[in-house]
Amino acid sequence: MTPQHTCPWWCALLACVGILTGCIEHELPIPARPPGDAVVRALDMGSDYGVQLHVDLASGDIVAAHPKSAWCLRIHHGADTVWMDLNSSRLMQFTMLNGPLVSMDSTTPLSWEVFSSEGRDERNALSVGQTWALDLGRDPLDPAASLGFLRMEILEVGGNSVSVRVADLYADPQEGLDWDTLDVAQNPLVSNTHVSLLAREVVDIEPHVGLWDVYFTQFTALVQEEPGSTIPPIPYLVTGVLSHSEGTQVMQPQEGDWDDWIEWTWPEEELSSDWDVVGFDWKIYDLDEGSYEVNPNDIYGIRTADGREFLLRFLDFYDDQGNTGRFTYEILER
Repeated sequence: MTPQHTCPWWCALLACVGILTGCIEHELPIPARPPGDAVVRALDMGSDYGVQLHVDLASGDIVAAHPKSAWCLRIHHGADTVWMDLNSSRLMQFTMLNGPLVSMDSTTPLSWEVFSSEGRDERNALSVGQTWALDLGRDPLDPAASLGFLRMEILEVGGNSVSVRVADLYADPQEGLDWDTLDVAQNPLVSNTHVSLLAREVVDIEPHVGLWDVYFTQFTALVQEEPGSTIPPIPYLVTGVLSHSEGTQVMQPQEGDWDDWIEWTWPEEELSSDWDVVGFDWKIYDLDEGSYEVNPNDIYGIRTADGREFLLRFLDFYDDQGNTGRFTYEILER
């Protein structure tokens, strides 16, 4: 697998417009269908994978679309923990800091990490006094270039707000740090509050809870080059589907086919809250052919927060002109 590419910000915005206007026949609301009645749908992310799409499975609607440059952090207030995610569609990375300043001339490189695409772990938890070094990821205007590096300190963590301050990571010891402070208030209508560290502001891009089920996006996955290899997994930008909406569970059956799982009871132990069960590997890149191949035998069972159950399988990853980024899939509500 090779990393996938981004495009200038204006391409991403045009892609958004194209999604909302050029594919309208696939995105119009559809009437309720009786159980067992499958439908084929398609949606376009664009061959640059420059947008992120919140999708409602029942209607097929793209509930919200935004360029992947729109945000850097998202904050989630759990029952007893406040969590932070990074925008992995830009290959954002992090490490924790202990010292007061970081010099660009330092001979000791920082040890960068990425968050898991499966979901949150203890590394995502915020607490007062933490100091993070953040790699803001790749520049959409030039995928080979960096958007820069920031130092972020957690000042307050409350039940419905977080306060942080940010400055350039690499500082001149003679000049010190030039701080900006951000207060991030929880919006109770959404699951995650998004923040752009590039614009130094909270951004309103996530639909309200209950209006969407899955997220079509580019994201960072840790990929093992070869099965059984002793080389640690490598972060790659991949393109697929994440399921981090509240209450969504997904299974990928290893036995039985599409018709079987229309009728069979879905085992509770196979339904997972991991975000990347659908993920990206329903397609593979054939190096000899120089193209993606989709495996329609990979099927997914998705149970939404309101208990609706959908079978889903992918049919194609190309548009009529042979460009990647058009997801064609079959879906059936049981």
